[in-house]
Amino acid sequence: MISVVVPTYNEAENLSELLERLDRALAGRSYEVVVVDDGSPDGTAEVARRLAGRYPVRVLVREGRRGLSSAVVEGARAAGGDVVVVMDADLQHPPELVPKLAEAAGRGCLAVASRYVKGGGVEGWPWHRRLVSRGAVLLARILLPEARAVRDAVSGFFAYRRECVANVKPTGLYKILLDVLVQCKPRCVVEVPYLFGLRTRGRSKLGTRHIADYLRQVLALARWRPLKFAAVGASGIGVALAVIHLTSFLPKPVSVALAIETSLTSNYLLNRRWTFANRRTPLLAGWAKYHVATAVGNGVNYATTLILHLLGVWIYAAYVVGVAAGYVANYVTSELMVFIDKNTVNQENCEDTSARMRTHRQVPPRGPLS
Repeated sequence: MISVVVPTYNEAENLSELLERLDRALAGRSYEVVVVDDGSPDGTAEVARRLAGRYPVRVLVREGRRGLSSAVVEGARAAGGDVVVVMDADLQHPPELVPKLAEAAGRGCLAVASRYVKGGGVEGWPWHRRLVSRGAVLLARILLPEARAVRDAVSGFFAYRRECVANVKPTGLYKILLDVLVQCKPRCVVEVPYLFGLRTRGRSKLGTRHIADYLRQVLALARWRPLKFAAVGASGIGVALAVIHLTSFLPKPVSVALAIETSLTSNYLLNRRWTFANRRTPLLAGWAKYHVATAVGNGVNYATTLILHLLGVWIYAAYVVGVAAGYVANYVTSELMVFIDKNTVNQENCEDTSARMRTHRQVPPRGPLS
């Protein structure tokens, strides 16, 4: 049986059409729809209960609004199917795609409805909304090795094994797919293109709260590595100053060179031991790569500072911006080039049985939860 989990908040206007289209799309298949409502004041739960007379609908009502992610997990725990399809009720996720997602999930793959593979897209978004979405995807792919297997890691429309989704521990309020990727470690990922349409009824719930929660969630799933990396970098400044003080009897070029090398090595060892402690990095090879990675960041710092100063920015302000740009470059190159997660590198293609499905990558199975 296929269980379609639909978290809702003020979606009374959309439920009737959603259930009608789902029923047509899943005709001939055994399925259920689990509506998880966070106490909608517009009567969403009551509408769902009335529609349960015509469709196989189960309604869970939670007192107080607790967030989409926890609603999905509770819905999966209450579901009776082996496969869970997660989707919104606002009709921006086309119900007609549910059978294909469920088919891929039935083969053991995580099936993601994607806006960012060939054949997918978004409709009617202003440039700033597109920028935020693309930026969110890029951030996840940089910070989370598990998300690099997916072009649309922030999609809210996906299907996977119920036993996994039901045991996820949400780290954020909204982007449950990130938790599934990191905690479930799916052995293969299939991305199915779709067009994310405009909402025709109801109001969009995207706001600054969603963005702030997303940033916190990605950092938490990344085990706060960017902040640890920054703390290590700050400690390197202290190390360098101490070396300069202790070698003050040497010519300044020699003293400064020793300070830079000592701080780089100190930063590398701390990052290897603490920031990226869960990754096995060869000591000497990693040390050499770290020098290359930080050289990139230093170059970015230098170029950014000079360019901004030439554009008229106060030199000290330009240098602060340069340091920030250099930090970003250093972290990204360290994440992707030095401290590599070996478990996500050797990936194979996942077999695709549908001409319209796009397979991205496959990773070895590592159990239902990390």
